[in-house]
Amino acid sequence: MSVARLTVARGSRPWDGWPRTILMIVAIVVALLPFAWAFLTSVKLQHQIYAFPPEVIPNPFTLFNYASEFQGGLAQGLFNSAFVSICAVALTVAAGSLAAYPLARMRFRGSQIVLFIIIAPMMIPGLVNLIPTYLILAALGLLDTYLGLILLYWVGSLPISVWILRGFFRTVPFELEEAAVVDGCSRVQLLFRIVLPVSKPALMAVALLAFLNAWNDFIIASIITTSAEMRTAQIFLYANIGDVEVNWGGLMAAAIVVSLPVVLLFLFMQRGFISGLTSGAVKG
Repeated sequence: MSVARLTVARGSRPWDGWPRTILMIVAIVVALLPFAWAFLTSVKLQHQIYAFPPEVIPNPFTLFNYASEFQGGLAQGLFNSAFVSICAVALTVAAGSLAAYPLARMRFRGSQIVLFIIIAPMMIPGLVNLIPTYLILAALGLLDTYLGLILLYWVGSLPISVWILRGFFRTVPFELEEAAVVDGCSRVQLLFRIVLPVSKPALMAVALLAFLNAWNDFIIASIITTSAEMRTAQIFLYANIGDVEVNWGGLMAAAIVVSLPVVLLFLFMQRGFISGLTSGAVKG
């Protein structure tokens, strides 16, 4: 009895968890250090950035780089990125749900082949399709348009969304749908009234992945868009890198502004995102 008490007492010492806590604090500091350095660089003038020895604390503190970036067109880039990203998210969630539900619930000949055809493009590197994609968009007159960007981001996010939603839909109890069928619900009503309301974590995961795919894209936007009015935030971000030198202050300021919506969105949706992603991936 005394040995058991001694073991419990030893296991409950307050300093036993200190090494783990210190390790977590060090990991957090290391992870946040680049963001802190980027912010400090964004509030410095160009001569302060190149000063030697380095000036860690800006003196004076200035918002010149932020004002310069917004005057140079960053606001238009943010609007373009937000517009095409939100449209791509809406189309991805809608089409992914309509495609994933029959693959999860309905048994028909060739369902696995249909699923393979949908997710097979994920195995093809995106760079391989750039030239054919450009030629197709040029033939359709969709170069340098919102519609061209939205369609490409939608198609790019659709396979993974179908895979995640199909896996999550299969976790929804059959009893809920059987009860709804008894009440006279059709297949479409089952999807919109029963399945989708209880699948919010998966829908959030798909929406966030589709948003990140569109918001963070640089290659497609740099090839499809040509005019300054259609360039996305990532293109304006890259504009700070010149042939002779890099505008580090403007680059860091634009990077902070462009990253902020993604960080806020993930903090708001992180619990549902992780739950939906793991459930859909494991059960699928």
